[in-house]
This record gives sequence, C-alpha cells and structure tokens, in this order.
Amino acid sequence: MSKYLTIAGAAVSALVLTTAFSQAGGLNMEAAKKLNFSKVVGCTVSGTPSEFPDDIWIMNKGLGTIAAGTKVKWSVPAAGKQGVYTVGSSIAPGHGVAVGGVLSGGVEAGKPCSAKAL
Repeated sequence: MSKYLTIAGAAVSALVLTTAFSQAGGLNMEAAKKLNFSKVVGCTVSGTPSEFPDDIWIMNKGLGTIAAGTKVKWSVPAAGKQGVYTVGSSIAPGHGVAVGGVLSGGVEAGKPCSAKAL
C-alpha cells in the first residue's frame, strides 16, 4: 500500500507545482517554501494486546523523511487522549514508529487517531 501512497503523493505534488507555475508564470519561491511534503504524519491505534491496545503507531505518510527531533501532536478522540511525541530517529516515507503505553486501559484497535507534525 505504501507504493500507492508514494505514487499518489507524487501525482499530487506534480499537480500542485504545475498549478503554481501556471498561475505565477514561473517558480514562486515563497510558495515553494510553504510546501512541506516531508511532514505528512498519520497514526493508528494498534499494538498489544491486539484487540484493545494501549499503543499508537505514528506513520510517515509524506514523501520526505521526518527528521529526528520533530514533535508530533497526536489525538485519539475515542479515548479522550492526546499528547506530543518527539521522534527519536528519522522516519523514512512509508515507515512508522510505535509509541507504547499512551492509551491507559486500552482502546479498540482501529479507532480513529490523528497526528500532526509541529
């Protein structure tokens, strides 16, 4: 599935850049600086125990690497839990990292989880 995300991300990037070129009549450096495809972050409720884990999985859904030290704000509304996780080592596109024990009592696997790089 990560191959499809990579292809879709490349297509969206190409569309955005083509639109920017056509509207500006050339490369607008300020607009290009605002595009940060490397920090597209997602999360899921998964881990152990498998049915009601107390863990989340932070994933890099972008096209670039998420650098170590990046802060990720996450939220699991079903559990009323949220927090900030600091990435310990770089996360390559399509990969992720487990954040253990943040959902005390456990939450049903697959419940909605949102994440955003700060």
